[in-house]
Amino acid sequence: MKKSNPTIAQLNELLAINYEAEKMYLDALKQVESEELKHFFRAMAFERNEFCRFLGAEIIQKGGKPEYSDQEKNGLAKLWGKFKKGVSNKDENVLFNEVCRIKTWSLEKYNTILDKIKHSEGITQLLKKQRDTLERSLHSIQIGDRLIA
Repeated sequence: MKKSNPTIAQLNELLAINYEAEKMYLDALKQVESEELKHFFRAMAFERNEFCRFLGAEIIQKGGKPEYSDQEKNGLAKLWGKFKKGVSNKDENVLFNEVCRIKTWSLEKYNTILDKIKHSEGITQLLKKQRDTLERSLHSIQIGDRLIA
């Protein structure tokens, strides 16, 4: 039996997380009416799409196959419910709070994977760059939310 590569498995886990988050943001983009929210969700979806593109390339380079596992949907399913409710109710405060929760959850996943095993320098740099991008955008949302409140 062939032993699976833990690096590829972890990259696929992050790929699935980012793919699902992108889908959530694209769904919100279709449903919100405000041009500012449309721009916001377009940017959030693009961010996750770029993450998927780079993760997929690394998986292929390592000899793996990009997979969008259902395993991570379970973690996002809890977040998706409240997010979808905020979209349906057109409640911007709920939406921004849920985006922050999604980003915080994603950051936890990135940190866990970075701490779990030693990755190559290239993968470590990629994951840290994506994690740092999530942290910066989370911080920007939190600052903007405080300014509005």
